[in-house]
Amino acid sequence: MAKEKAIRPDSQRTKTLLETASRIDTRLREAMDSEPVQRRAAQDAAQALFDQRMRSALEEMDIEHINRAKQGIRVSLLRDAGIQNVYQASRLSFSEICAIDGLGEQSAWKILDIVKQITQNTRDTLQIRIQAENPGQTDDALIRSLYVLIHFRPLRQACALAYRANHAPLQQELQLARQSLSGFGWLFKSAGKKEQILAAVERLSARLDGPFGDGALLESCEKVETASPYVYWADYRQNAAAYYAELEQLGLAWEKHDAAPGGLPAQLAAEIEAQALDLKYLKATLRSYQTFGTKYIVHQKRTLLGDEMGLGKTVQAIAAMAALKAEGKSHFMIVCPASVLVNWCREIPKHSALEVTKIHGNDEASLLHWRENGDVAVTTYESISRFRIPERFRISMVVADEAHYVKNPETQRTKALSTLLEKTEYILFMSGTPLENRVEEMCFLTSCLRPEIAKELESVKYLSTAEQFRQQLAPVYLRRTREDVLQELPDLIEKEQWCVLNEQEQRAYYDAVMSENFMAIRQVSWQTASLKDSSKAARLLELCDQAKEQQRKVIVFSFFRTTLQKVAELLGPRCMEPITGSISPQRRQEIVDEFTKAEDGAVLVSQVQAGGTGLNIQSASVVIFCEPQIKPSIENQAISRAYRMGQVRDVLVYRLLADDTVDEQIMELLRNKQNLFDTFADESVVGTESLKPGEQDWINRMVEAEKQRLQQSRAQ
Repeated sequence: MAKEKAIRPDSQRTKTLLETASRIDTRLREAMDSEPVQRRAAQDAAQALFDQRMRSALEEMDIEHINRAKQGIRVSLLRDAGIQNVYQASRLSFSEICAIDGLGEQSAWKILDIVKQITQNTRDTLQIRIQAENPGQTDDALIRSLYVLIHFRPLRQACALAYRANHAPLQQELQLARQSLSGFGWLFKSAGKKEQILAAVERLSARLDGPFGDGALLESCEKVETASPYVYWADYRQNAAAYYAELEQLGLAWEKHDAAPGGLPAQLAAEIEAQALDLKYLKATLRSYQTFGTKYIVHQKRTLLGDEMGLGKTVQAIAAMAALKAEGKSHFMIVCPASVLVNWCREIPKHSALEVTKIHGNDEASLLHWRENGDVAVTTYESISRFRIPERFRISMVVADEAHYVKNPETQRTKALSTLLEKTEYILFMSGTPLENRVEEMCFLTSCLRPEIAKELESVKYLSTAEQFRQQLAPVYLRRTREDVLQELPDLIEKEQWCVLNEQEQRAYYDAVMSENFMAIRQVSWQTASLKDSSKAARLLELCDQAKEQQRKVIVFSFFRTTLQKVAELLGPRCMEPITGSISPQRRQEIVDEFTKAEDGAVLVSQVQAGGTGLNIQSASVVIFCEPQIKPSIENQAISRAYRMGQVRDVLVYRLLADDTVDEQIMELLRNKQNLFDTFADESVVGTESLKPGEQDWINRMVEAEKQRLQQSRAQ
């Protein structure tokens, strides 16, 4: 029986297959190789924005500015020639200046030199902030290019995998399939060759019917490349920190700062900078100061990271664990307050490839799972006292978040943590306010890390100068403030909102003072029978309405649950479920997520202790305190929920205060405490044993003085 002749493939179908496959192959290759082009686009956009801001800064300098050194330049002649500002002067050549009536060569050289100095000084000190609220064309071009660079990165990797897996066999299929297009040539092919061509066409068709040809990956690429301004600006507002980090990776960080301020000795800083980091397990892009912090943690092994809240201590800790895992370390443990347990469990997989095991309470099964599988255990200070870990078991690194929770060596949780620390090589204490109350606390925390340094501190803690104290702490303590490292942060605007009490409020306040109930006194204006009679409630409503008009979201803090209930009642449906101490950490995070997704004008109300730590709420740009707090650190922690890395709008902080009440005395006390704390915590000045006088004593004195004042006032 004669063998059936091979039928030539349909030419039109084959052409379509060839064109489609070639186009996908080319597009995958372009996507794989797109990074240099995208980086250049971002660099060009950044340079354009910088040049535009430079021009604006020089244009804002009146031409009179060049004569500030009193060098006798006849500025009026320049002004008569139409030169009104320094930018215009910077565009003039030597001959153009000489051509101005009354100005000779000597004056021209002098003008050029001064303008050059002004321009260079401006360039060296210019701080650039991307304008998210009213962006110009240069802001828009930069955000778009950074959006593409950031979001194309994982797609580029996927395209590279697809290209490398398909390109070589695809080229063979294309070469063979093309040979079927010529009908004349087909006649002279051998039977074997025809079978090869037919098989190649079918393989090509099957390839296009599979993942290679479904188009989803390239559609995703196109979606990123053609994103609308609404999409990339919304992404920037949600993830601004990633955009500024990308600028640093491009070598285009505009802020002028030292990544390691705080008095680290030059030799130690150089050693830390030289520390190698393998961050293959890290997903996040670090800022330069965060990279330094991570190197400090790894290099020094036992450290206290005291960066001000909002600077990313969490991501630095995760980066350190990722770097240690790359070195072969296997078991890490986060010990934290229960309020931030969920936050840690979310942040670790978000920023790294490390696996997370949550161990809460007496969870022996989870503890065993972590011991057998490694990576990161996240647990609480209350849970670690129940742990049963084999004597010889070693932990690669223990991270103690909010380390001031273990400032007292006599408590059970401190003793339990000390037991854990005996099993670990690396220790990281984290606290935004480690020196809040007493010098002894800092000395104790240091003793847990480096006993020899703590011993030296004990002997000189009341005698050393700030510089000496910083030098001694340098091997163990690193602290940076927002002002040190985040010049791109928007402004923090704090306003005191003084309310005048009406007669009903005055009566309620008088009764509270006479009862000597300090908590009732602090709730001045919130104790009225109806919120219509509360001056603070009226002002809060005005501020929330104003925030909605400005397309802002609001956080309202109070120490008192009853006050929060009244605020929630006042604001109605625009208000989220109140966050109080009774809300579970998981539900707390869910409320924050709902608030982030809510429309502008939404209000989150929270007890200052419950919502003041562990939560990131950059979607809010208005913070309102219903009453002054007793410690500045409480207010600072609360403000830092919104005013932190990633915030793109000016943050407005309002304190509702009642005129002619103890609110005035509490605010004065807060200012005095803050001044002491700033000096001590940021400069390590040890001039006093305690930053917290006996609180009950001054409260009693304040209440007694206020009682006498009101009684005298009534008697008159």
